[in-house]
Amino acid sequence: MKAIERISEYLNFKVISLHKFEQTLHISNGYFQKQFRNKGSIGSDILIKVSENYHDLNMLWVITGEGAMLKFPGKIIEICDNKKFNIY
Repeated sequence: MKAIERISEYLNFKVISLHKFEQTLHISNGYFQKQFRNKGSIGSDILIKVSENYHDLNMLWVITGEGAMLKFPGKIIEICDNKKFNIY
């Protein structure tokens, strides 16, 4: 599996649209979809933007496939109304 496919898996897991992802990274509309469709590579400049904007994403996992998708798997977080959720 390539880095582009792992990022797509992350976006599906977090329910983030491709449009929102591209807006967040300030990259052109359709860039990610075109790269994914062609099983293309992602440049280091894009990977840096991903790392800077998606802090819970484990970049070692994105690049190599090793480890967990999220940096803090299994950690319990509290959301505004004191509901607790497990992060896997």
